[in-house]
Amino acid sequence: MEPEDIDRITRILAPRLHMLAALARTEHVTRAAEILGMPQPTLSRAIARLQEETGLTLVERTGRGVRLTRTGRLLLPHVERALADLARGVGELTDADHGRVTLTFLPTLGVEVVPALLRGFRRTHPDVRFTLIQEAWAPSLRRLAEGGADLALTSPLPTDPRLVCTVLHTQALRLVVPEHHRLARTDREVALSEVAGEEFVLLKPGRGVRHLTDRLTDRAALTPEVAFEADDIATARGLVGAGLGVSVLPARPRGPLPTTAELPLADHDAVRPIGVIHPAAGSGGGYTPPAVTTFLEHVRRHGPRLIPDLTG
Repeated sequence: MEPEDIDRITRILAPRLHMLAALARTEHVTRAAEILGMPQPTLSRAIARLQEETGLTLVERTGRGVRLTRTGRLLLPHVERALADLARGVGELTDADHGRVTLTFLPTLGVEVVPALLRGFRRTHPDVRFTLIQEAWAPSLRRLAEGGADLALTSPLPTDPRLVCTVLHTQALRLVVPEHHRLARTDREVALSEVAGEEFVLLKPGRGVRHLTDRLTDRAALTPEVAFEADDIATARGLVGAGLGVSVLPARPRGPLPTTAELPLADHDAVRPIGVIHPAAGSGGGYTPPAVTTFLEHVRRHGPRLIPDLTG
């Protein structure tokens, strides 16, 4: 059979799958019609038309009842799987306890924050399934805006009107210098201009902290001399500790590394808001599955407590 013939028969079968399944279960046209909530003549005509249009004999009469032919029995497992898959899909869209959530998040939040949020949520919603995507700030926001994810945990927060943001925690940004740096013992706020001409360790473009650093250096009319570009905050901190440059990074909750010093910045906009983001109502598909809404509420409730303790 040619592919176009298979496609034609599939399109004819699709809206009648429940009819075949009901007939297989009851082996009786009237009882099947009652289950389906339709008049018995309507069901009989639909099955007759189905067989005529497909050229497949799927049902045969047996006295006062009906049964599937060998062709119908061979098709039945595929019909049942298709209906089960459709039911699962509908469940993911409509059932808060059996849905699916696609979450994109910063790699730094994947070490402790995301596992802690999932652990707490799964205690009360064990059947919700998750698709987890770790990625940098820029691709995470792009994925969310294009409908490839339900929620994002990231920083900084976007100004895109298609996205709604909830701040969960705000970290101070610090000038991080090696322990023997000339400013390491300073107990005052420092300006970025005080390290003009020094080598910087920055995160790679597309990372949220790099976006914030670029904004701060632009405000300070400073063009950093970039010595190294790191993939993540921990690596950048380690490179500073090795004496390979200075950096602007979120304050480490457990205190500076022994090989570094962290200095408050005079620019009071030197902060890193971390938040949960979701598409605005009416954007994308215009519908938020209940499981996504329930998890979003969980993140908003517990994120402000977890993130300060588990980031950095």
